[in-house]
Amino acid sequence: MEQQHQQTLTNLVYDIYEDPALIEEHQPLIQPLLSDLVASAPAGFEGMATMINTHVSNGFKFKNPKIQKFELESGLLKLKTYFQKINR
Repeated sequence: MEQQHQQTLTNLVYDIYEDPALIEEHQPLIQPLLSDLVASAPAGFEGMATMINTHVSNGFKFKNPKIQKFELESGLLKLKTYFQKINR
């Protein structure tokens, strides 16, 4: 995944974490980036990429704002760590 796409994905997820009303608007933009994240995961990082995808996707799926926040925060924390590790 290109670094520009990494930054875009991180920013979009952060935006919906901060303002859950943006979920409907950002979901179509985030889904292809999540697919790219999983498809381009380097060897040994496939599980982490899949876990990030699951957390962010769960943020879309659940309607309870507390669960959405939890899932998006978990995804964001893992996303930042993931990008730090693969960009070394």
